Amino acid sequence: MPLPALEDKRLIITLGKGGVGRTTIAAALAVHLAGRGKKTLLYQANAKERLGLLLGGPPAGEEIKLVRDNLWTVNTNPSAALHEYGLMVLRMEAVYKMVFENRVSRALVRAIPGLDDYSLLGKLWFHTTETVRGQWRFDTIVFDAPATGHAVTLLAIPQAILAAVPEGPLTRDAVKVRALVEDPARTSAIVVALAEEMPVNESIELTARLKREANLAVSGLIVNQVYPDHLPAGSPAARVLDRLQPAADVAEPVAVRARTSRARRRLNERYLTRLRDSLPLPTTIVPKIFVPQIGPKEVADVARLVGGEIGKAS
Repeated sequence: MPLPALEDKRLIITLGKGGVGRTTIAAALAVHLAGRGKKTLLYQANAKERLGLLLGGPPAGEEIKLVRDNLWTVNTNPSAALHEYGLMVLRMEAVYKMVFENRVSRALVRAIPGLDDYSLLGKLWFHTTETVRGQWRFDTIVFDAPATGHAVTLLAIPQAILAAVPEGPLTRDAVKVRALVEDPARTSAIVVALAEEMPVNESIELTARLKREANLAVSGLIVNQVYPDHLPAGSPAARVLDRLQPAADVAEPVAVRARTSRARRRLNERYLTRLRDSLPLPTTIVPKIFVPQIGPKEVADVARLVGGEIGKAS
């Protein structure tokens, strides 16, 4: 099953274990949507800078930047996000400084568990509602979420606030943020995995935790870096490889690489089967790209592949 339609979503969240290529997939989704004419914001929070390299544009920072037609990036942090959130609530810079930038207030803010993370989520929600002259500033936001455990904690914060905080501005906004996260008509969560033991185990656990702790149902799965099937069973090339004996000649390095490739493919197939059995979700497979460093060309290739699959399941 390919990925469900994403082009009508206000928020697309990419999630997964660190090291699975989550940022590359988020960038590819954003490039696809921007190419379809959607005003797209690629949103990160406290992330290591990679978007400049992946998109061939300026590094992502605290300020929203246009990097190509219909595509903007931002890489915010709790301090910047809290500043924006404070201004949204208090309306005036002078009032914000009086409330948040005196010594007592700063100590109080640091003592509130989860407020830093909530400011990141609140800023994200704000951009899904932001308008310019009566039109959406962004048609969709692609959120390159933090790695697994942090992402679940962040997305569950609105529920924690509603359970713990008396009625007030923070609670009213938490209701809206929670409604966005839980609404499948507006939000899609895409888990990115590798077809290997630890990423598969973590993806299965992540999917369950998101539903249990944040009431967020995962809508699709992207399995990244899958080795191509260069030597399918029974093929002439596979039969030749099986007959080759280890030898110290010119053909041996090629044979070693071929055996390694086949072993990796078989490993991937085993864990792809486990994913299909454990997570019966719309799934797209992205083949491994054999380059020293992923850049704009490779992101564009992944965007075309993933974009060509989106919506076929609907």
